[in-house]
Amino acid sequence: MSVFHRLHAQIGTLATARIFFIGGAMKSGTTWLQLLLNAHPEIACKGEGHIANHLAPLLAQSVDRHNQKIAHKNKDVFNEIDGFPLYDRDDLAYLIGAALLLPFASATANKNLRAIGEKTPDNIRHFDLLRTIFPNARFLQVIRDGRDCAVSAWFHNLRATPEWTLSTYPALSDYAAVFAQEWATDIAQAQAFAASCPAACLTVRYESVLYDTAGVLRGILEFLGLDAATDIIAQCCEAARFERLSDGRARGTEDTASFFRSGTSGNWRAHLDEAANRAFIAAASPWLEVLGYV
Repeated sequence: MSVFHRLHAQIGTLATARIFFIGGAMKSGTTWLQLLLNAHPEIACKGEGHIANHLAPLLAQSVDRHNQKIAHKNKDVFNEIDGFPLYDRDDLAYLIGAALLLPFASATANKNLRAIGEKTPDNIRHFDLLRTIFPNARFLQVIRDGRDCAVSAWFHNLRATPEWTLSTYPALSDYAAVFAQEWATDIAQAQAFAASCPAACLTVRYESVLYDTAGVLRGILEFLGLDAATDIIAQCCEAARFERLSDGRARGTEDTASFFRSGTSGNWRAHLDEAANRAFIAAASPWLEVLGYV
């Protein structure tokens, strides 16, 4: 069997699974949720593919440029006969969908797969596009107190890109002021999407996962139509336990050199002074109030 036929058959099989997407503001807990779900025997949940926010625009641009070239050739060279067909929007949607599923073809061989999830935080800004391509997909919006997100993102950036971070933002308070506006915009967009298709979208609160991991996970699995047996939930919780992910460090013991820095709620109080807190609330209004964070 050729590579094309083998992969085409695998993609066809994968497309019959429940497709879902995880999105949320930066450092809102999307990775933790991904790891919890990927530990389920029927789920392959990977991240970050950056399909909607990065690859899809590149594919659209490439298809558009290619269409222009072919249309020019059809008109100027082959105007007396039928030219080569152009790609349309449905073709582009297929290419994007195939690009999403292809990486799972080799990553799911050892699972009795019933669901495929892709976690990219920026998905939260592209749920509409993803639903156009996968109209039966489910969407998980992770929310967390924006101030905790900002502090966690600040330390993440200091760890990953320290030169850029410190040259762009002199202090955490400067970064938090900008982050607050982006957080509020993301929340507003995601809430509008959820209101437009409530049956397809579930909001997952980080703080709830923190204090009742098993209970929240059970609700997510039921939302996805998957096995929510107690032993499976326990297996998932153990696989994504903070102490395991942080190589034995207790939750709340901060390590700024780790991706899993603290794993707590309310840590912003140790890093944002009252002036920075007030500025954040003003910039992120009204969503902090709507979501019950102030």
